[in-house]
Amino acid sequence: MKEKILIVDDDKYITLLLFNFLEDEGYVCDTAENGLEALEKISKGATYDLVLLDFVMPKMNGLEFLAAVKEINPKLPVLMISGYRTRDNTLEALRLGAIGFIKKPFSLNDVLKNLRLVLNTSKSKKELGPILPYLKRGHMEFIFKTGEISSDKVSLYLATHLGEMGFIEGYRISTVALAFNEVLTNAIEHGNLELPVNYFTNNGETNDKESLIDLKNQRLKDPQFADRNIIVRYAFENNETQVTIRDEGKGFDTSKVTRFLEQDSTAVTDDIGRGLLLVKYAVDYVRFNEQGNEVTLVIRNTA
Repeated sequence: MKEKILIVDDDKYITLLLFNFLEDEGYVCDTAENGLEALEKISKGATYDLVLLDFVMPKMNGLEFLAAVKEINPKLPVLMISGYRTRDNTLEALRLGAIGFIKKPFSLNDVLKNLRLVLNTSKSKKELGPILPYLKRGHMEFIFKTGEISSDKVSLYLATHLGEMGFIEGYRISTVALAFNEVLTNAIEHGNLELPVNYFTNNGETNDKESLIDLKNQRLKDPQFADRNIIVRYAFENNETQVTIRDEGKGFDTSKVTRFLEQDSTAVTDDIGRGLLLVKYAVDYVRFNEQGNEVTLVIRNTA
C-alpha cells in the first residue's frame, strides 16, 4: 500500500513542485493551503503517513496546526519546511512534536531523503514487536570510510533497532533517526571533509551551496579526506543506549555547544544551529570530547 503524504503550504508553486515530485516517486499526495484546511481534512477522517508543513501561512500557521493536530493524532509525523524560522519558533515546533526540519530553498533529493528516513522508521516499528524484556547488553562498532556509506542508512538502522527493542516508540523513532543523521552528516562533511559549514553552530560564514557541493565532490576523490574513517560505537545495557560517533577531522570549539546543552535553551543566543536543537530534543543527553571530533548521544528507555 502506497504511503500518503499531506503537503501544507500556501505557496502554490512549492506545493505543485512537491506534489508532482513525490507522486513520481510512488507516494500518494494530498494538499492544503493552510493549517486550518489541513486540520479539517484530518478531523473528517483523512489519514496520512506524514505531513510536510510550512511555518508561515494564513488562517492557521504551522505552529498552530501542530498544537491542534496533537489533540487529534499525536503520533502523526510532521516535517517542517520553511525559509522563515527563528530559534524560538524552532524550539516551539520541537516541543509541539515536529520531528525535523527542511530549510528553504531545498533540493528535492533532500526532501526525499528525510521523508524516506521518517517513513521507513515508522514502518519498521509497525512490523516488528519489542524484544526489550530479553535484552541484557550488547555492543556494536561500525567503521567506514568517508564516502563508503550514506549517513541516513546508518541512522535508519540504529533508530530502527532502538524501536524494535522497545527503547523508543512512536514518532520519537523518526526524531532520533534524524538526530543521528545530523550528527553523522556533521562528522562526514564538517569533520572528515573539513567543509566550511557546521551543523551545530551558525559560525557566521556564508557559503554558496553549489560551491560547497563542488568542494565536497572534490574531497570525496582526494585520499587525504576520503580515506578518513567514521567510527560509530553502539552500546546498550538494560535501560540505556549510548551511540558514539567519531570522525578523524580537526574538531571544533565545543564550549558554546556545551553551554547550550547544560542550561535552559531559551537563555542561549541565536548562534546555535538547527542541528543541535534537534539533537537536544531527540535524545536524553549529549556530550562531546575535548577535541570536538566525537559526540556521544544517550537514549534512555521510554517504553
